[in-house]
Amino acid sequence: MFMIFSKKTGFLFIILVLSQVLSSQISFRKLTEGPLVNTLTDSRSVNFFDINRDGMEDLLITQGNASGATDLIYLNRGNLVFEEKKDVTNEVNDPSVGATVADMNNDGWPDIFVASWYNKNNVLFRSSPDGLYTTQKMDQPSYSESATWGDYDNDGYLDLYVSNSGNQSSENKNFLYKNNNGQLILLSDHNTVFETNYSRGASWIDYDNDGDTDLFICNENQTKNELYRNDKNGNFTRITSAGDLLREASGSMSAGWADVNNDGNMDVFICNSGYFTGQPNRLFINNGNGTFTHKPGIFETDLGCSFSSSFADYDNDGDVDLLVTNGFCNGTISNFLYKNDGGGIFLKDETSIPDQTTPCSFGAAWGDLNQDGFLELVIANCKNSNQASAVTNTVWVNEGNDHHWCKVRLKGTSSNTSGIGARVYLSAVINGKRTTQMRENSSLSGYCSQNSNIIHFGLKDATTIDTLKVIWPSGIVQTYLHLPVNDEITIEESSAATNQENLTNLKLRISPNPSSSTIKLSVDFTTVPDTVRLTITEVTGKIVYSENIIRPQKNWTKI
Repeated sequence: MFMIFSKKTGFLFIILVLSQVLSSQISFRKLTEGPLVNTLTDSRSVNFFDINRDGMEDLLITQGNASGATDLIYLNRGNLVFEEKKDVTNEVNDPSVGATVADMNNDGWPDIFVASWYNKNNVLFRSSPDGLYTTQKMDQPSYSESATWGDYDNDGYLDLYVSNSGNQSSENKNFLYKNNNGQLILLSDHNTVFETNYSRGASWIDYDNDGDTDLFICNENQTKNELYRNDKNGNFTRITSAGDLLREASGSMSAGWADVNNDGNMDVFICNSGYFTGQPNRLFINNGNGTFTHKPGIFETDLGCSFSSSFADYDNDGDVDLLVTNGFCNGTISNFLYKNDGGGIFLKDETSIPDQTTPCSFGAAWGDLNQDGFLELVIANCKNSNQASAVTNTVWVNEGNDHHWCKVRLKGTSSNTSGIGARVYLSAVINGKRTTQMRENSSLSGYCSQNSNIIHFGLKDATTIDTLKVIWPSGIVQTYLHLPVNDEITIEESSAATNQENLTNLKLRISPNPSSSTIKLSVDFTTVPDTVRLTITEVTGKIVYSENIIRPQKNWTKI
């Protein structure tokens, strides 16, 4: 069309391009009504979870006031209306930092662990089927920052790792709790708790794709981070060489993990900060062989005293984007929103959220609060100093676009009921290209945060999900084919055969068969699939031809 110099044609072309771009744009509006965004707090952690199992995402927000405050739970009543629930954490008024929510005793109800600072005891709020909670203060006082659930021995019960950042005496190093049939036992002689660094955060993550969860620890005060490989027998090996990942000593606050380039490996974004001093954040690409390569980006010049990073596909285009929070910094403070270009390169998005300035932000998390298939963003805001006034938290409501999506709820049976540690792979044709996305279900997202455990995929223009595969921590694999888009799917772990290829919707003709040279393949589809995988093999089993046919005709022939 550029070869035609007609003004009319040129004008028409511009209109077509703009309409295509605008249809994919995302904008957020600020929620202004209700106690969730109008209560004055000094907040730290944001956790999405369904406390009453009504199918809607509720919120836990911790408060870090030095003098103590009750943590906040908000019930989702639908249509972005939230009601404060006051009967769970009201017995505890300690200064809280991180929190993590999961079903630690496999009774189907979410339990809450809250990490406390100022030499206070951490707290476990245990749920019960009647909806009531009992409060259990842990035995040892702490300077704990964050906590995360993960089943490191794959026994079906979630273990717990807690990071500590102050007063690192022998009693106050990081804590590892073994979950023994729903009871947490502190392991005082485990090889991962003897580190003397001040730790801000930790992540359970399968970085080497071997089916068990490994441990990554973020340390502050210009010390190196730590990576422990799970050896499948309850022990860990400390990794000292992993390419670029462990070389730099910095003030690391948190790590956000996701497959940013859709290659099936978990990459990691590190948030760094000094005391009221910005440091460069870092993105490391997982090479799939146990090593990581540093990938420079625009975020390295955005020195904003960063604390948390949360990955999510907020524009539903088939790749994960990134939110970075900033706080305890000088001057004007702003959070950062970065859009993924599809290949793991992030561009700063300064238009989707109209105002990213903040008094001070700590944790942040993504989840679909209004159940429309698009992710909302909740940010825990904090006082930037002891002298500053209390602030309100922020909710950005996603206005959506014309892109498609899929959400997956997991319910473990042999594995933990929360499905923590499970991996979900989704394959679909996006922009005419086969794309496979992967998510690993986690109880911690960045720093003091927990994205929704309803796993979300953006699908852009895909009209069919060709393959959805779940790999559970138990090793059970379930595969589903030809699923609809714009739907929420609940998958319960089962060793029984799952939805494999259904050949009843087609008539297949092959001639001649057998053949030593050319064959003609004709297919009449009752329902035309999004993609057909054609594989021709010899009688010995050797593959002699393989091809993906995207959106075939209803009556399709291949010679």
